[in-house]
Amino acid sequence: MRHSLKTPLPETTLVVLTLAIFIAGNPTVLAQTDALDRPSAYLLLDGSYLIDDCPICGRPTIEEPMRGTFNLRLLEQNPLFSRYALENISFKAGSMRQYTLKGSGTFQFGGELAVVQEMFLQVEIEDGITNKLCIFTNSAAVVDRPWPMIGISLDQTNGTLAQTFTLRLAAAPVREIWFSTVNEFTSAYGQPPANYISPGDLISSSGRVVKRNQELTARLGIMPSVPDIGLDAVDILPRGEIAFSAEQDEFSEMFGPLRHGDVLSSRGRILHRQQDLLAPFIPQPSVPDAGLDAVQELDNGDLLFSIETNVFSERLAVTLQRGDLLSSAGQLLLSNQQLLARFHPANVAKDYGLDAFYVWPHGEIWFSPEEGFQDQMLGPILPGDLLSNSGYVVFHNLELLNAFAPIEDLADFGLDALFVVTDATPSSPAPRLVSVQPSASTGSVQLAWEGQGRVFQVESADVVSGPFLPISPILPELSFADLWTLTNRSQAYYRLRQW
Repeated sequence: MRHSLKTPLPETTLVVLTLAIFIAGNPTVLAQTDALDRPSAYLLLDGSYLIDDCPICGRPTIEEPMRGTFNLRLLEQNPLFSRYALENISFKAGSMRQYTLKGSGTFQFGGELAVVQEMFLQVEIEDGITNKLCIFTNSAAVVDRPWPMIGISLDQTNGTLAQTFTLRLAAAPVREIWFSTVNEFTSAYGQPPANYISPGDLISSSGRVVKRNQELTARLGIMPSVPDIGLDAVDILPRGEIAFSAEQDEFSEMFGPLRHGDVLSSRGRILHRQQDLLAPFIPQPSVPDAGLDAVQELDNGDLLFSIETNVFSERLAVTLQRGDLLSSAGQLLLSNQQLLARFHPANVAKDYGLDAFYVWPHGEIWFSPEEGFQDQMLGPILPGDLLSNSGYVVFHNLELLNAFAPIEDLADFGLDALFVVTDATPSSPAPRLVSVQPSASTGSVQLAWEGQGRVFQVESADVVSGPFLPISPILPELSFADLWTLTNRSQAYYRLRQW
């Protein structure tokens, strides 16, 4: 699916499971409705910064990286333009001297002969000394990142000769980035052994473990039981099923040999054998397993993937390289050189590998190379950095791990698997609540549902009118236990979101 210039972001499905849970423990289902027109969550990426300048002073200009979030909500749409509200702006910049930005604004995107954008912001900037209401707009209407990505520079219109700010926003509709690392690490937060992160764990940029490796492999019948078989590739399928590949071969009492190039399931299935993925290419000579470094299933059932070992394709009469993006339909979609075409490595002919990727609905590809390189314009690119085929750095590896604060002193922990939770994906049919089980003995409420979403989140409120707040993280699950409600509230209302 591709978005036209005038197409708003798809709405994530929000089912209001208006469910009153009373102290007696008996649930009363009051209503089930769909709530639409939800705002889309945006995240600032690498390349966002704040500039603090003094036009009449001799002091150096201060330029600080800026990170944070905002929501984008569609206000109106016509054949030429879409107009949005920017809400809940929450940015921070600087380290020694920190700038905090809060506010709102509007954003207009579209055009007839040329695509243009216009942004207007009103934000309060607190810099540790003053708190000022600052007004920003863009002087250049040129669009340098394809929708739904946003790239824009904003000038302060009410600045003074003593202080004027400039903002650069590089943003994407991201709620969380899920990934695995090549190297193990220990988080500065939490206590052992919970703060140990293995290369086989699926973790989130928010600073939590989504799934331990043992949880991914628990239903595969691997014997003897092993603590960790690594995580080379991952994708989240409908109904929260996790598709993944391992770093090593293992034996399953249920399935026999499991190759490191097979696509396995957290639900205890073999989804695809590696030789079946390569069969349409007619590899010569035949190889038992070329490995699997990254994978993503499209809505039409085709699998996109990369391999670990170069293989000659008799059908295409080319060598499939480890950095190429391939399709289970037997197509070489992009070579490694094409993925890196907008970067500037010294050796443009070299294959730098493809350790992880995520293809956005509009066609942009986020990816991580297996080998780093020196970019002649952007500087050093490390193997675990997350890049875009549009030619920019999404996040450097250490920034992806900021929320974990690894205590190990490494410049790069690698990036082996990738999934993006985003409001930009097409919505699925509304999920259906199948079970609500309050337990007076444990003080919990067990919720279970069926739905075609890939990930879900439970929200709750004390009254039916809200406000509803998340009580679960974003989960690749079809159930959740609310352990707080029955012992702390006389009643609760729930609603479920899916992506």
